[in-house]
Amino acid sequence: MPLLTNQFASTMISGGTYDDELGIMTLTFTSGNTYTYHDVPQTVWDRLVAAPSAGREWHNSIKDQYF
Repeated sequence: MPLLTNQFASTMISGGTYDDELGIMTLTFTSGNTYTYHDVPQTVWDRLVAAPSAGREWHNSIKDQYF
């Protein structure tokens, strides 16, 4: 499967990519900082993309769980 990408309508996260083969998610924040998270299941990416608030979903489900 190709690299998944998304632009977020968020005041916190501007965009991101997800490599389903490697489980690597990269998020770019509106501050300009980019962070890469390893061993992320695709369900986590799917929830982030579908969330009404990407920033809240990141804070609750990703921030302290994936490095």
